[in-house]
Amino acid sequence: EGGTHALVRGRSWAHLEGHGGWTVPGGGLRTLRADRTGAWSDINTTSTTERRTRRWQTLWLDHGTDPADAEYVYVLLPGASRDTVARRAADPRGRHVLANDARCQAVDVPRLGLTAANFWQAGTAGPLTATAGASVLVRRRGRTATLCVSEPPRTGEPLEIVWDHPVRAGVRADDTVEILATGRRLRLRVTPGVVCTTHECEVTLS
Repeated sequence: EGGTHALVRGRSWAHLEGHGGWTVPGGGLRTLRADRTGAWSDINTTSTTERRTRRWQTLWLDHGTDPADAEYVYVLLPGASRDTVARRAADPRGRHVLANDARCQAVDVPRLGLTAANFWQAGTAGPLTATAGASVLVRRRGRTATLCVSEPPRTGEPLEIVWDHPVRAGVRADDTVEILATGRRLRLRVTPGVVCTTHECEVTLS
């Protein structure tokens, strides 16, 4: 909901006062501020039928009519100031898109020591490989790193994760995470349950 908050935008970014901002590396961001009327019962039959009108801010990228294989990249910056959003938009080196297709979406943010990937199927993105659909987050801090893995499909089937980065040793791991190899790269076996739990391990870096 945009309300009366001011929207400021540049060629490849937008900032909504009191909320934060968005950067769109490819540009082409479109905006619309308009009143909308509706009731909670429109989306939930057990909710109130009282109709209310609020002013909303809409942001979108126009892919045209009936696009095929259209893609987009955006960065969400909740709570960021307008200056921070503009500064991040002006520094494309601050993040690297490792994959953005039907198989995987992944990004690396060196400044934060962060690599994140959503594998929709087995595959490789940058330094990460998964043998099945998985969400993988790597956070590097100094000489240690934490890897977090979840299995959104909730098959409960074991899967392996490879992080192609020199690792000296494992420090700790959940019972569901087995460290299969360290050295030139880290190899893990994760045995998830049917609930989409996060499975973690911590390692020291070479």
